[in-house]
Amino acid sequence: MSDPVFRFDRAELRPSTRELRVDGAPVTLGARAFDLLEALVRHRDRMLSKNELFDLVWPQLVVEDNNLQVQVSTLRKLLGARAIVTVPGRGYRFGAVLQEVAAAPPAAAAPALPALQERLGNLTQAETLLGREADLIAVPAMVREHRLVSLLGAGGIGKTSLARAAARQLVDHFPDGIWLVALADVSDAAALPAAVARALEMNLPAGGDPQAELAARLHGRELLVLDNCEHLVWAVAALVEQLLQARPGLHVLVTSQEPLRLKDERQLRLEALAVPAPDALDEAHSHGAVALFVARVQALLPGFVLDAANRAGVVEICRALDGMPLALEFAAARVPLLGVDGVRQHLAQRLRMLKSGSRDAPTRQRTLRATLDWSHALLSVEEKKVFRRLGVFVGGFGLDLAQQVAADEETDVWDVLDLLSNLVDKSMVVLEPGAVPRYRLQETARVYACEQLEQAGEWRAMQLAHARCLLDIFNRRARMARTGFESLDHWVLAYQPEVENLRCAIEWATDAGERALALELANLAAEFMYQIGRYAECVSWMRRVEPLLDAHTPELVAARFRLGLAMVGLHGGIDGPTRLALLEEARAVFERHPPHVVLVYTLCMRAYVAGICGELGVARQSLQRVAELVQRPELALLRGVWQYVEGMVCRSEGRPEAAFAAFTEALPFARQAGDGRTLFYLQNNLAAVHHELGRLDEAVRQYRATLQLLQASPRTDAEMMAFALNWFAHALTAQGALDEALAQVERSLPYCRRSLGLRHFSGMLSLLAARRGKLREAVQLLGCDDAARQRRGEVRTPLDTRTMEATLALAAQAHAPERIAVWRLHGSALDEEQAQALVFG
Repeated sequence: MSDPVFRFDRAELRPSTRELRVDGAPVTLGARAFDLLEALVRHRDRMLSKNELFDLVWPQLVVEDNNLQVQVSTLRKLLGARAIVTVPGRGYRFGAVLQEVAAAPPAAAAPALPALQERLGNLTQAETLLGREADLIAVPAMVREHRLVSLLGAGGIGKTSLARAAARQLVDHFPDGIWLVALADVSDAAALPAAVARALEMNLPAGGDPQAELAARLHGRELLVLDNCEHLVWAVAALVEQLLQARPGLHVLVTSQEPLRLKDERQLRLEALAVPAPDALDEAHSHGAVALFVARVQALLPGFVLDAANRAGVVEICRALDGMPLALEFAAARVPLLGVDGVRQHLAQRLRMLKSGSRDAPTRQRTLRATLDWSHALLSVEEKKVFRRLGVFVGGFGLDLAQQVAADEETDVWDVLDLLSNLVDKSMVVLEPGAVPRYRLQETARVYACEQLEQAGEWRAMQLAHARCLLDIFNRRARMARTGFESLDHWVLAYQPEVENLRCAIEWATDAGERALALELANLAAEFMYQIGRYAECVSWMRRVEPLLDAHTPELVAARFRLGLAMVGLHGGIDGPTRLALLEEARAVFERHPPHVVLVYTLCMRAYVAGICGELGVARQSLQRVAELVQRPELALLRGVWQYVEGMVCRSEGRPEAAFAAFTEALPFARQAGDGRTLFYLQNNLAAVHHELGRLDEAVRQYRATLQLLQASPRTDAEMMAFALNWFAHALTAQGALDEALAQVERSLPYCRRSLGLRHFSGMLSLLAARRGKLREAVQLLGCDDAARQRRGEVRTPLDTRTMEATLALAAQAHAPERIAVWRLHGSALDEEQAQALVFG
């Protein structure tokens, strides 16, 4: 029996030959994308979870979730959005109607069509495109279906190359010919009809209406490819409208940085080539940007290969250049002279370094700067002003920030809205759609915009305007979250994309000597970064600002700074005793300054830190004061925070039943406040208490439920996942499910790398190693935990102590105490990589 062939919509999948065809034409797919599609098709009768897909597509590998998302996105571009259905929080399933048939024998080759070159008109051979497989299907399909298609995108993104390649695929559809009309060198709108006529090898009579004469001479079944129309957009629109009315069989494909805005126009905005995430180096070769860069370098250096030595540098170049094809070609041309590392190191000077050297390139594309100059010259004076001011944003921006920063006395916030819309249309600003749209400049365009700011003498003023706007917006939403008018989750989700802007605002305010502004930004940053679990980087920001504190700093500002530093010092490199001292200084100030909302948070943090440091008397003293404060009606919403910390201190005291009661009481308050982070830690600790009380089945069930909620929540961060997976593994270890426990630890690795590190969990992992018979490794992991706790100034909880004792008891059955002591001492010097090696053997 022949191997099956799967047909759906316009596609045909042949697993035996690893071939995918769309509209009868073969499509090049990366190996992972093909494996993913085959898995979904073969299991079409059910939903496949993310973990199942990871096992099927990336067997024996630990990969990030975004690798799966990249491959799903690639397939959806090729096959349509409905082919793969997302089951929120659970996985994916195949969604198209599928027909399974036996593979037919290969058909005889069709005879060559006559007069091919006549039907190609003046279209020359197109080069092979890399990374545009989905676009090479989408564009011809759109041109066949619609009479006017505009291919839009920034200068250098590859519109011309794609239009030429797509047009060649349409040769059988347009018997009267396909004609490319290059308009970049046509500067006068009046010369437009003549330029089209020359491309079509026609002569227009003098004295008549050139557009009417051109329309009369067209056969009507042509495809006109009008290339680089952005500088003549109004004239091109008028000409195209007249030609389409006069010739019903005519189709037009336009490439431009902005649309023609005609009624029947269909637009396709071309995206940059796909770039891999920094931690997805093993998948780098399957991304279009890397494939193009490597191919262009190989054309100059035939022996060049992508390997372990240069892969990280190549990925960094592709990411820094935003996957822009022209910029990547310029960068590849510099590799023979500078090497990959040399190109990477000089990217800060990209506008000087990246030049084509190709004599046949259009003038506007011989240097990266010339390409940007061409696009910038097409903007109005007001558009240029807004464009350069948007250059202060790092990592994108929301509309409210853009309006506040770019507006001035002459251009109000509504003018900025209109001008921003124009810049999106003209491909100078990238729109990132979503429930709340965001905008960004490609990094190279941002470098250019910053140069324009410097030349206009606005750079310093815009930096400070940016910093003040960040402070205003973050402060306004933070006050709403503190007082219960908005949930904490809403605040976090709304402004998490602005973290890079917040970092830059702090740096700029500090460098400019804006003492009050820098301190206020740092204080807000601590509150916000604590909520998203990004402690260490916020500590570094605050250490930069700390020298600005002096005797003249208002005591409330200084107290908030100390509170913030103690908050983000959690897992941020500040030991427990130091944090307690900071919190005591802050508490003394806040006691004198009602209202007492911040005092409650300070006391709760003090109780928590005191508990994990073994200072149980200090913890109880702090909680007693909080218990008095939260009786006040205006502070009642904070009862959930109080009960959560009460539960944590009870765990440190060895009272799991009391901890369980406190956590349970805190749950409705966390839900009411919309505090997803506290809610997660409550649920995780409730499962841990079940573990502590010996109710292992219930602990495992609750850990599984917590993980499902985390995976479905937009509020989840890397630290939460690291905690959930490793505590889950600890309960599985106690239950005896050692293989599953190890799998959960392995699953946690990407999250640990981005947050706490796996060493943070070395104490509980020591028991997993011991029960797997790896006694030396287990004791060394215990030593690693000893050293980590000493650095943090923390003591073991009763459950941690039980884990340690169980590990040592297993080791003592086979080894002498002296040997165990030596292994434990050796473990205190382990780094992160060595700890991982011990866990996985």
